[in-house]
Amino acid sequence: MSVRRSSYVMSGESFFEPGVPIYVNRAFETFELTEHSHEFIEITYVSEGAGVHYIDSEAVPVEHGTLFFIPVGRSHVFRPKTLKKDRPLIVYNCLFPAVYLTELRAGFPEAADICELFTDERLPWLSMKDATGEYQAMFREMYREFSAKPPGYLAVLASLVMRILTGLYRHRLQLGTSNGDRPQWLTVDEAVAYINRNYATELKLGELAAKANLSARQFSRLFQRQTGMNFTDYVQSIRMDAACRLLTGGRSSVGEIAAAVGYADLKFFHRLFKKKIGTTPKQYRKMFSQG
Repeated sequence: MSVRRSSYVMSGESFFEPGVPIYVNRAFETFELTEHSHEFIEITYVSEGAGVHYIDSEAVPVEHGTLFFIPVGRSHVFRPKTLKKDRPLIVYNCLFPAVYLTELRAGFPEAADICELFTDERLPWLSMKDATGEYQAMFREMYREFSAKPPGYLAVLASLVMRILTGLYRHRLQLGTSNGDRPQWLTVDEAVAYINRNYATELKLGELAAKANLSARQFSRLFQRQTGMNFTDYVQSIRMDAACRLLTGGRSSVGEIAAAVGYADLKFFHRLFKKKIGTTPKQYRKMFSQG
């Protein structure tokens, strides 16, 4: 599929309202928009579907969870994989002028290095994959805040942009390190992301420690320090959160839910749920349904 080239440059005047140095939308990508650049920074997140992102003469495959940082002046356009209406390519876009980074630096002085990186005109575009869904949640919240504009929404938007930029910053640091030089916080971050994705499977501290090239004792100490919980408590907490969602969001039996979150022993699941949540699974479901 060819891409219609264009020298079209999007101006911030089309998006930014007085006193609101940020714009957020949720767009269905089509074949109508020509390749373009813009006078502002764009962070975009693929929420649904798949396709190709043509950027700086590269064709980058995209799917749900792909996140991009697009600096000022970079030529790009998204194209869906298919024209079928039941499989659209939908992206969240967060736009802001480069000067907004100066405002963020003033508001978050401890993040000076992060803001400095993204104000560097030599910085190329960046891409990363949202392994846990946390960025999708942030973009959803960002869209709600921007659309509804409740009191304090600009402060919330600033904090969300800063969190996303911090994630991109860490990802860029990771790309520049070898396995032996990776910072210790990164090994725990990766372990947490793995647990969040695979909580229903058998998880062993020793195996995650080995993947991080750490001893089980060293990994356990770092994990406790960075999460506030030991490995077992964290896994149980994630599984109980998932069980609560399933209890209130569907009609599966308690036994089916226990198995779905990683517990084959139903009696143990009942005891653990009561200990962690304070009620039995059936009581929890009943309490929620009564609102």
